[in-house]
Amino acid sequence: MNAHVNTFLSIDPGINESILNSLRDPICLIDATGTICFTNKEWNRFALHNGGVLSNCGIGTNYFHHCEKEPNVQQGLQAVLSGEVDCFNFEYPCHSPSTNRWFLMQANPLQANASAIEGVVIRHVDITKQKLTELQLKEHAEKDSLTSLFNRRYFQEQLKKEVRFAQQKNTPISLLYIDTDNFKEINDTYGHPTGDQVLKQLALQITNITRSSDTTARIGGDEFAVLLPNTDKAELELIANRLSEEIQQLKIQEQNSQIDVTVSIGGKSFTSDFPLNCMIDWVDDALYLAKDKGKNQVVIA
Repeated sequence: MNAHVNTFLSIDPGINESILNSLRDPICLIDATGTICFTNKEWNRFALHNGGVLSNCGIGTNYFHHCEKEPNVQQGLQAVLSGEVDCFNFEYPCHSPSTNRWFLMQANPLQANASAIEGVVIRHVDITKQKLTELQLKEHAEKDSLTSLFNRRYFQEQLKKEVRFAQQKNTPISLLYIDTDNFKEINDTYGHPTGDQVLKQLALQITNITRSSDTTARIGGDEFAVLLPNTDKAELELIANRLSEEIQQLKIQEQNSQIDVTVSIGGKSFTSDFPLNCMIDWVDDALYLAKDKGKNQVVIA
């Protein structure tokens, strides 16, 4: 063990080194200046395995230098060293081209026999399995299981956020409602599995045409919505008409039949302060007007 770290430990340094080296997590000790005084075998193995060199992240180097792009980490470690907090945790991704991984950095004060804090023990715990489970649960909570679009609850929350942002920045925001024409007849004639296939194809087409900044959702059985931030009326009309035209090109085969799919679209662009309920009502009215005009229509209020 490095001689510098011996001042931190009150029991046999050899025993401490054996304990730390037996742990599967990368662990290092830093002193009050941020200098790394000890690294266990897993720390060294992990650094070398991920393309690092010990001259940059091993004993004698300064850990604070590795945190320059994460000021929250530096502040957290300083707070542990000063005794302001008992511990500091920081979750971060550590992805490679082939694998996505996440780690949790845990920092705890190092002090012997209740004396002054002499350094910090830093441990990096692999939380990839936990994170993947969290992301999966989050996706189930936010996504429609059939179409993989966002669900109604997520859409409503996103609508509130984007409306607040648009009002703060004084930028336009637009909303589209899309209703599948004659969907009940499709279900009755061809069965629900075919109806599900129609909805999947519609969702795919909507996703392909809308932008990454837009939020698309399935908000009802055969009804979709698109929230378009920073989009004025002219842009909204172009997108809505293109959606209608592209969806008309869908040809879904069912046994010996071809199903022609059309939609009715209602929308409106908003450019000033507006209550959320009125926004939804106006777009609903535009959608119903499109249906009353004979379906397969676009109405932008």
